Amino acid sequence: MTALAVVFWTAAALLAYTWLGYPLLLRLLALGRAAVTARRGAPSVSVIVAAYNEGDCITAKLDSTLARQRYPRDKLEVVVVSDGSTDDTDARVQRYPDNRVRLVRQERTGKSPALNRGVAEARGEVLVFTDANALFAPDAIARLTAPFADPSVGLVSGQGLYGAGGDARAAASGYVRYEASIKTGEAALDFVASADGAIYALRHALYRDLAASEVNDLLHPIQACLAGYRCRFDADAYTIESPSTDGGQEFRRHVRIIAQGAHLLRRWLPALARARRWRAIWMLLSHRALRWVTAPCLAAALVANVPLLGAGPVYGVTLAVQGTFYALAAAGFAADRLGRRLGPLALPYYFCTVSAAGVAGLARAARGGAEAVWAPAGQALPERAA
Repeated sequence: MTALAVVFWTAAALLAYTWLGYPLLLRLLALGRAAVTARRGAPSVSVIVAAYNEGDCITAKLDSTLARQRYPRDKLEVVVVSDGSTDDTDARVQRYPDNRVRLVRQERTGKSPALNRGVAEARGEVLVFTDANALFAPDAIARLTAPFADPSVGLVSGQGLYGAGGDARAAASGYVRYEASIKTGEAALDFVASADGAIYALRHALYRDLAASEVNDLLHPIQACLAGYRCRFDADAYTIESPSTDGGQEFRRHVRIIAQGAHLLRRWLPALARARRWRAIWMLLSHRALRWVTAPCLAAALVANVPLLGAGPVYGVTLAVQGTFYALAAAGFAADRLGRRLGPLALPYYFCTVSAAGVAGLARAARGGAEAVWAPAGQALPERAA
């Protein structure tokens, strides 16, 4: 086998393992290991919402958390931390007609410090972390907290679903279903490679203050694992939110997430290795790190494929498949820029967009650019922190 063939098949094998082999392997390993949830009582819950200029959606968020939530009234509270909001977020929270809501205001220092402030004010046994624009299903909190009846469970993730949004919704919703199947398999093995930032719960006793650039939904499963607790996943504990408006917004969002994730794994993988949490390391590398290098693998496979055309008919087929896929992605890019419907072009376009974000995110992480502050969709970040 020539060096080019080795490059091609290695890249193809990595891609196949990352996107197909890992989910299938999880399914096999999880056979017969589905978690049984004991439903005993309801723990006291503090919902923590970090908000920056969320005036347009914060009232709807509070309605979905309190007015429409099927959970004992006396065991539920909401702590909204306004991270230097300059719109009417604070006024809307203060006017909300329910004394279970508390507002904490801080100067603009970022999401992680805001979560630290919120948890410091929280009184619940279980902390629920969520986004301001993600609306809870009526029984989401009840489903999310039920697994904590098992004292060995430290974290439970739900899933964020997408509402109206056309092509972006179609691509995002397909990705959510794919992710849900993976997390179901991971949770059957007592870990999840990332909680869903839109909706997940953590035992209050496990919370440790986050560094400014640490992303909570990736770090908290790691910390629960290191403390000897299991992680669970419930696809029926969900929120609804709008998807990204276009490929550019999706690209920027994933660049930020990947930069923060790479920064965090570089710090915490050694701790997992020292604690011999090999299963968690395997999941983090397979579910996260390998995905981030999808674009280099795609590029290597394409570049190596061209000079191999004369080496056998299989290389003609693989090049044709790649060429068709990238042509569809390019057509999707053009349609997105022209404001047209993408239809079936959405999947290849968004896949390539997110794959390219992996390279940009890793490059940003290498430069130390893991952002501490954030902004609602469509707003620019006013500052960046290492």
